[in-house]
Amino acid sequence: MSQTIVMAAPAAHLIQAAPVQRDEEGYWTHPAYPPFDEGQGAEAAAWFKAQQLETSIAYLESESEEHPAVVAYWGDDGDSHISAWQPPRPAGDGWFALSIHDTEDWGPVCVWVRRSTQLGNGGTR
Repeated sequence: MSQTIVMAAPAAHLIQAAPVQRDEEGYWTHPAYPPFDEGQGAEAAAWFKAQQLETSIAYLESESEEHPAVVAYWGDDGDSHISAWQPPRPAGDGWFALSIHDTEDWGPVCVWVRRSTQLGNGGTR
């Protein structure tokens, strides 16, 4: 009697946390995060789904008006430097930074991600 061993297909390469090395102005993007352009919302959504990621966004504009990064970014001196900002990590386990970048509508943001399986139900919120 022969026995057949079925091996599972290898899992797709899932993004993992990487050391955050911000530039001189305080910005950073994970090296494995694809450079989606404006108008590629469907492609970006598909990538997040394939990566099994949920997101949480921290906004610099949520900080107090006296925060040094808020003063530097929105102040009168024209400096967009946000290196003094330490974006708050969301509550719960497994979060890592995907990007600290500037947006046209909300100013600087930090996109935090974690595997949706961290929620315990295998889905996203």
